[in-house]
Amino acid sequence: MGPANRQRTATLLSIALITSMVTGVTLFAAAAAPAAAQDSVTRDEAPDKTDAANFTVNLPYATDHYPGDQNEQNGSIEYYAVGSEAFNDVGAEEGVWFNYIIIDAQWIDYSACDIPNTKAFGIDRDSNLAGTQFDEDLVQKQRNTNFLDDGIEIKFYDFSDFAGDPPYMAPEDQVVAAQGAGSQAGTCLTMTSEPGWYQLQAFLNGTVADNGPDEEPSDSAEEKGLRLQSNYLYVCDCDSEQEAREQLGPPPNEDDSGSESTPEPTATPEPTPTPTEASDDTPQPTEPPEDTPEPTEPPEDTPEPTEPPEDTAAPTATQPNNGGGNNGGNGGNGNTGMTPTSGGGPGFGPAVAILALLASALLATRRR
Repeated sequence: MGPANRQRTATLLSIALITSMVTGVTLFAAAAAPAAAQDSVTRDEAPDKTDAANFTVNLPYATDHYPGDQNEQNGSIEYYAVGSEAFNDVGAEEGVWFNYIIIDAQWIDYSACDIPNTKAFGIDRDSNLAGTQFDEDLVQKQRNTNFLDDGIEIKFYDFSDFAGDPPYMAPEDQVVAAQGAGSQAGTCLTMTSEPGWYQLQAFLNGTVADNGPDEEPSDSAEEKGLRLQSNYLYVCDCDSEQEAREQLGPPPNEDDSGSESTPEPTATPEPTPTPTEASDDTPQPTEPPEDTPEPTEPPEDTPEPTEPPEDTAAPTATQPNNGGGNNGGNGGNGNTGMTPTSGGGPGFGPAVAILALLASALLATRRR
């Protein structure tokens, strides 16, 4: 083999070695890359907790509601999400460390947006701040953010990353976000060109904060996910919700009267208290039994008729007293009453009377 051939062979071996090294690095990087967000808890597996939380979306300007063919890349949007009871329902009472957030909106094109189009993205602790104000910035917590033609995918740092830690959210905290007008790069959204009523869906995934908000979760901490449906938003060539209702009719969750269909069944039990009020009148007839004791009061008066015996005793007692008084004022007439004839007191007995008669007869015989 000549010198030229040996040099050519060495060059080929060098190229093969470099290629194998590059391939190895690429494969290592692919293996070390984080798994897709959907690999842990998928949106299909996550429960819908719309009724246990609050996810409100607002299109701040009238033109934001215009169909996309009339307002291309000129829309703005605001989001407000509070976990509330939803966290308790999925077993995250102490809150979660966010892994990722996904916004699904088949009717909104986000592909022209980027992070400079984000006006606000943060956590409002205790949900006590107005508008899109927040206490903790989440933009700095984002590891990867993808703006798609049907939504947004946001992956946050985790504790193994050198760049930062994931954000913590308690059940009472609120995630606030805004894109478009007021941001560094301005508006960017394009709504669907099909008029109608639409909703957004938020998918939140996090690791349970089993050690609280100040310490990393344990190795046994579970990942939890939940889905939230937003309120209905209108898309039409309308300058107000009233115009939208006139053109599109009420949103799907309302009937023709404009009230939400779900609360109506809960309103029907309200008439039931009215019959119960009628039953409140039924105790009134029971009041006469309370009056029935009043007739029993005459028995209490019945002792009063028994008082006359006491009065009768009083005259019998006063007669001897009157007799004693008459005896002092009338002299010998005091013993002319009927009481001596009872035979119980002093007086002449029958035998003495007979002897007196015999004595009178003897005296009369002697005188003759």
